[in-house]
Amino acid sequence: MTTQYEYRPGPSHVRERRAHSDVAEHLEENPGVWVKVTTTGTQNAAANMAWQIKKGVRAAFRPAGHFDAYSTGNEVVARYIGAK
Repeated sequence: MTTQYEYRPGPSHVRERRAHSDVAEHLEENPGVWVKVTTTGTQNAAANMAWQIKKGVRAAFRPAGHFDAYSTGNEVVARYIGAK
């Protein structure tokens, strides 16, 4: 008997992570330059994401403290600052 597998797309947060790692890589190549990371659905989500970037909660923006970020309205803006 042969097992049949049904293939499905990965969860959306996996694809999102790749997009953020591209931005994080660009920031590391251009230290000190502020770049828009994304636009979120709410101001609260934007503020939350900016905090997560600063604290290294999001995998693409690790280690913690190497990125600075802020939100303005629904937009998230970040820069690479390196080790302090």
